[in-house]
Amino acid sequence: LLESDHPDYLRAAWETGITAVVLPEFDACMDCEQNHPYHIYDVGEHTLQSLLCVENDKILRLAMLFHDFGKPLTHSRNEEGVSRFYGHAAVSAEMAHDIMRRLKFDNDTTDKVKKLVAEHDRFIKNEPNRVRRALSKITKELFPYFLKVRRADILAQNPAIQEERLAELAELTKLYEEILEKEQAVSIKD
Repeated sequence: LLESDHPDYLRAAWETGITAVVLPEFDACMDCEQNHPYHIYDVGEHTLQSLLCVENDKILRLAMLFHDFGKPLTHSRNEEGVSRFYGHAAVSAEMAHDIMRRLKFDNDTTDKVKKLVAEHDRFIKNEPNRVRRALSKITKELFPYFLKVRRADILAQNPAIQEERLAELAELTKLYEEILEKEQAVSIKD
């Protein structure tokens, strides 16, 4: 289903009670509101929308499925009633790891998805040194996936903030491509 042209049909699995048996963590997302200027959907609907915004690739689709699974567990509100999800990326990554183990995914796929979920919300200042540092941490292999995950996450958010955030992502992508083009070192080993 996730690798189909309609990964959002996961909604039908939720409506019919299938996810309650196979993926109950998704059901918690469908019941978790996001009262925040960046979001117009609840966590579950945001997840479904983000699946539509990323290409049909097993690792990318799994990363988008799991990227906010920790939000129901980390949800709080500030004095103004705005939703906060402190530490949700780390919690989501651990949940992704546990769920993928339960569903018998291979180690390589599990490790890559866990890393992408853990880093999906990482803010990277658009400065060459910061980008090289992030590239080293996320790894050269996964950084292109990271950029696609960030883009899908942004496209599934409030349209009012998308233009600015997509422009920042475009600048980050440009810096990343320059680093690769110039074959700059991104780690001590390099």
